[in-house]
Amino acid sequence: MSAVNVGEVAVRTPFPWEHLLDYLAHRLIPQFERIENGSYVRQVGRRTIAVTYRPRPARLHVTADGRVDSQAVLSNVAKLLDAQHAAQSVQKHLRRSPMLQRRIAKVPGMRPLGAWSPFELCLRTILGQQVTVAAAGTLMRRLVERCGSVTPERVVAADLSNMGMPGKRVEALRSLAQAATEGRVDFEQPWPQLQAALQTLPGFGPWTRAYLGIRLGRDPDAFPHTDLGLIRAANVDSPLKLLELAEAWRPYRAYAATYLWAVNV
Repeated sequence: MSAVNVGEVAVRTPFPWEHLLDYLAHRLIPQFERIENGSYVRQVGRRTIAVTYRPRPARLHVTADGRVDSQAVLSNVAKLLDAQHAAQSVQKHLRRSPMLQRRIAKVPGMRPLGAWSPFELCLRTILGQQVTVAAAGTLMRRLVERCGSVTPERVVAADLSNMGMPGKRVEALRSLAQAATEGRVDFEQPWPQLQAALQTLPGFGPWTRAYLGIRLGRDPDAFPHTDLGLIRAANVDSPLKLLELAEAWRPYRAYAATYLWAVNV
């Protein structure tokens, strides 16, 4: 079937498409997301959505291999890539830091990625606790293989034993899925209410909530200061030292964290 035009999403520049794809490539949901020929490709039910970037004028061009809910798809694309990120004010503030100045000069317009599915992002964040990004990807692939489709109902019903992770993490996955099926966690709620609901579940400690605050809550100042990758990238020796350093980055610590994670200098 030939590609069907779903529509376009206007983006603010600078928009570092290749760097965004590269960063996203290490955090994809196996079998449902991939990077292919310079495009982001997402499976939605039986349809395949493809997103490409057209710089003049700056637009994300979205196609599908059949009819889809175009409004929902375009909304998800915009949220995933934060298409309306106003980089200028953020960068003006963060450039005062020498370690961030170099990163911003190298990749202007870098921003936190969102997620196509909040539930999927929560699962992957739990799997990413205290492991490398690559290891989290491996665990997510195993989870998808066990569940078939990454929905709360499938996760509740799946056999999650012997997946190569601690039992408490399995419990956290199940608890989240059960809470979602019962409506105790509603991903349509504003972030403060959603965060409060997640906080009642096992596995959603300060690091996890701060990370989700960046990607899911779009909190510009969320900051997981205990993150080992941030500590190393900032060249400090403790979470306390990182917090002290990051005071100068307020109210945009989430963007500072993204630059430290995503851009090497």
